[in-house]
Amino acid sequence: MELRPFYHRFAWAYDLLQSDNVSARLDFIEASLAKLGVSRSARVPDAGCGTGRYAAGLAIRGFKAIGVDRSPELIAVARDKVGPSADFIVCDLLTATFSEPFDAVVCRGVLNDFLDDADRRSIFRQFAAWLRPGGILLFDVRLWSETVERYAGKPVHDRTVDLPDGRLRFRSDTRIDHESLRMIVHERFDVQQNGDSVSTENVFVMRPWTTEEVAGFLHSSSLQQIGTGAGYGASDQWLDRLVVTARKLGA
Repeated sequence: MELRPFYHRFAWAYDLLQSDNVSARLDFIEASLAKLGVSRSARVPDAGCGTGRYAAGLAIRGFKAIGVDRSPELIAVARDKVGPSADFIVCDLLTATFSEPFDAVVCRGVLNDFLDDADRRSIFRQFAAWLRPGGILLFDVRLWSETVERYAGKPVHDRTVDLPDGRLRFRSDTRIDHESLRMIVHERFDVQQNGDSVSTENVFVMRPWTTEEVAGFLHSSSLQQIGTGAGYGASDQWLDRLVVTARKLGA
């Protein structure tokens, strides 16, 4: 499978095609961290930050936010859009190291891209290594059963947005592979600009999670699961997500 163009060639279109309520989710994240003793002045990386929407929002709210992503194209969009309000780093989450531990780590919409058990185990060990003892991890995953139900009813997502000099149409068709427990996503980008039309197609794979997997990988990384919930509060539209909070054990 090729690299997902959404994260690279079409990084410029990422924000145009996203419809999640960032402000409401940031309200939820901030309130959740506050309940667990993480103040607004805390050092918090957004792991897999994409175009920096959440890192920027955390920085505006007073957090010392750092956006981390492996895509130079997404980070370029983030830096151009956000400016100096948050720091951004291009690096692979599985190999990233930091000189000082963090008070909390936020990871949203990323962990479904880790397909192999070894990588799933490694990413939680990475999060534990980044956190100070007692630090908080807040993340989300797609749940397998809820994902199957959602895409059985509506496998196709189609969205069109106007551009200053044309139009962009994005279409995804998601099929569930029950044998491999994966989502096979066929994506198509149609761009019309200045009278020219260009189409790009690709196949992208994601692997949802089970609650047992989440609990097991947290436990093996000395991370104590302390809370779970469906989505980012009552107003969140994607209820196939499990939002989890965990605390790093140790003195």
